[in-house]
Amino acid sequence: MQKVTHMDALEQEIQRLKRKSRALEAELGERADHLKTNFKGMALNSVVPGNVRKSGAMAIVGRVAKIAWESGKFKNFATTALMSAVEYIGVRAGVNLYQKFTSRKKKKKRAEDF
Repeated sequence: MQKVTHMDALEQEIQRLKRKSRALEAELGERADHLKTNFKGMALNSVVPGNVRKSGAMAIVGRVAKIAWESGKFKNFATTALMSAVEYIGVRAGVNLYQKFTSRKKKKKRAEDF
């Protein structure tokens, strides 16, 4: 970049940078649109390679999974099931911790009684 010494040159540089900024924003928008439209495929390819997905049983599983994922009811079911599982695990962990704590307390009390 050149050193700007005149006001005209400064205005020209500002306009050039604004044009460049708009061009970069447009390019970023195109890339974001591409990502939005191809996200599902890219995510699936990262988990299961394309050549494996197209072979026999994996193709069937992939089609069923795609249909299920696009279904709003399945998403609600999956979310509910996941939250229930997390809740259950949390409760079980809490109960186990509580039981361990109370059993230690009882053991200490018995030891003190003797």
